[in-house]
Amino acid sequence: MRLLNNRGQTPASPDGDAGVCPQNLNLIKEFTFAEFKLYYKDSVLGYLWSFLNPLLLFGTLYLIFTFFVRFEVPHYQLYLLLGIVVWNFLANATTTSMESLLMKEPLIKKVSFPHAVIIISTCLSSLITFGFNLLVFFVFLICSGVVPEVKFLLFFVYLVPLFCGVLGLSFFLSALYVNFRDLSHIWQVLLQIGFWLTPIVYPVALIPARFRFFFGLNPMYGIIQSLRQIMIYNRWPSLKLTAAVFFISVAVLVLGYYLFKRRSPYFAEEI
Repeated sequence: MRLLNNRGQTPASPDGDAGVCPQNLNLIKEFTFAEFKLYYKDSVLGYLWSFLNPLLLFGTLYLIFTFFVRFEVPHYQLYLLLGIVVWNFLANATTTSMESLLMKEPLIKKVSFPHAVIIISTCLSSLITFGFNLLVFFVFLICSGVVPEVKFLLFFVYLVPLFCGVLGLSFFLSALYVNFRDLSHIWQVLLQIGFWLTPIVYPVALIPARFRFFFGLNPMYGIIQSLRQIMIYNRWPSLKLTAAVFFISVAVLVLGYYLFKRRSPYFAEEI
């Protein structure tokens, strides 16, 4: 039973029944930059970690898989670094988004606004970090003598399914995390498993042909492979794989937002 306000009308839900609309764009912008600054606030090196994190992981894996386990992959350093950068965006955005509702607990309980704004702004903050990571990749790309062609512009097209998939997962995880705090530990394990089930370190040729269909159901597989074709090898990506990537990513976004929207009115009580 919903309470009535002084005028005898049913008040808006804590989520703001209007949902995310153009009027909320300024709020998303403010939240995004605040989240980005807060993420590096207490660290000594600050924003430099945007460059150091992928470089440290890349350096470790590159040494192992160059001197101890060799893969015959052209421009392997670029192949590896691009995979790490894209995967780090997924891991960083979903992990921080999952806990973002709890971090904004006082705001959620006192102010009526679309809670989806918090998740969107957190993912956009991670997208900024992703941009810094890509700068590192571009430096390596130039130093490796790879000359980008017109196909390179397709990179921006693939940002759409990448962000949609990450945002959808973030909606899904954050909605469940409010009631199920063990999810953070489970998700870290799943991220580790996903990292090795996605051809980030090893070449696709190592995957048996009969299993490649199942690997293709993972949108990160299709996105990373397509970006490598475009940015490193100057080739057109697979149209079939591209269609699958867009379909799955949009489906993840729709389902994730649907769950989040249904759970949103109860966040203020359950956090």
